[in-house]
Amino acid sequence: MLLADTHTHTKFSSDSSANPAELLAAAKMAGLSALCFTDHMDLDFPGDPSLFVFDTDAYFKELLPLKETAAADASSPELLLGIELGLRPNRPDLRERMDALLSEHPFDFVIGSTHVVDELDPYYPDYWTLPGNRLRRYFEDVRTNAAEHTNFDSLGHLDYIIRYLPDSVSLIKDYAVRDFMDLIEETLRILISRGQALEVNTAGLRKDLSFAHPKTEILVRYRELGGELLTLGSDAHTPPETGADIKKTAELLTACGFRYYSIYRERTPEMIALT
Repeated sequence: MLLADTHTHTKFSSDSSANPAELLAAAKMAGLSALCFTDHMDLDFPGDPSLFVFDTDAYFKELLPLKETAAADASSPELLLGIELGLRPNRPDLRERMDALLSEHPFDFVIGSTHVVDELDPYYPDYWTLPGNRLRRYFEDVRTNAAEHTNFDSLGHLDYIIRYLPDSVSLIKDYAVRDFMDLIEETLRILISRGQALEVNTAGLRKDLSFAHPKTEILVRYRELGGELLTLGSDAHTPPETGADIKKTAELLTACGFRYYSIYRERTPEMIALT
């Protein structure tokens, strides 16, 4: 089984200091067939608009030669260059800026993720003090983002918010999917109708959760609805995390009835057998 890790972060992400060459070496040690860098680009991040923004010209100037070096080395994993866009609802101005950014550079792969709801990242405790059901608000924005943003390839870590549940909400860092399945199913149907992928993100398994993102019930429902496009990512921010739990998660997907996962080159998916 040839496996790729298509969600990783380098020093170009403000929350990582990882050397790109070291991540590639770690991918080789992990036996991966391909590695994709997907550094953060969250335009207009609340509080500090420069926090999750990187110099895309510098990114390609440094990483295209590394990509070429990897391609010339038969023992190296293939290197792909992507980006993780922070999606926001009701912001056509952001969509236009993102579209312009993507048109200017040869990205292989684009992840669309929801990191901000009601002008706060759920990572911060203040998010959980806002009024209303904070989980439902998150899933509402994920649904809206999926509907409004068309220029991404895979929807990142659909239930990412669960990583940051405070004890006041859940002592076991878990949730009942059925309570939000109406919104989640709408999101899945949007992805399927447009031929966009659903990411399976293994980071939850490293962050005190018992599941990867999204939970297995969501993966099963995605398949029941006809969903086939899946991408696999560790969300690594350090070399040791590269490829973490990718094989274990691929085995879970097989048990759920999936036969393939996808990697993207030049924004085009290739279906790869899981077994």
